Amino acid sequence: MATILNAMGAPEPSPEIRRRLQAIHPKLDLKFVEAAGHHWAISLSWEDNDRRRELIQNGGIDPSGDYDIIGYLPLDCAADEAPAYIARVFREFPREDVQNLIGRINHYNETPAQKASEEALAEVLDAKDPSKASGPKIQVDVVSDVSEKPAPKKRAPRKKSTAAKSKYL
Repeated sequence: MATILNAMGAPEPSPEIRRRLQAIHPKLDLKFVEAAGHHWAISLSWEDNDRRRELIQNGGIDPSGDYDIIGYLPLDCAADEAPAYIARVFREFPREDVQNLIGRINHYNETPAQKASEEALAEVLDAKDPSKASGPKIQVDVVSDVSEKPAPKKRAPRKKSTAAKSKYL
């Protein structure tokens, strides 16, 4: 996956991965971190009633730091590889609220598949002639009768070598 840079030259996360994360939970996001190499941090924003918000109000924590990093993705992680990384992060993170998000991944994956299959079935059932529904058209041409045996292939005759062969070879 090519890394997208913003106007300041900092990497921007994949919009597809961000969309998928926020479909699982609206407080999930990706942030670029340079600690121990370059990675995408999977972050979970704090709840509004989190006691750590008092530290922000007292000036102890920067207001932009109101999230927990729950895992990492490689910098070049493709959108189709991200769900496996994210599922592993959710399973291994020690907090139960994060581990419970694994069920939302499964729901997120099942919902589009179910919707797509229902749409395809509805398209076929609603058509006047279901055989003319859209989709891949497979056409088979029968060249000869199946009961007939194919003609044997003609082989080219072997070329005879005119050079005398040595009896020692």
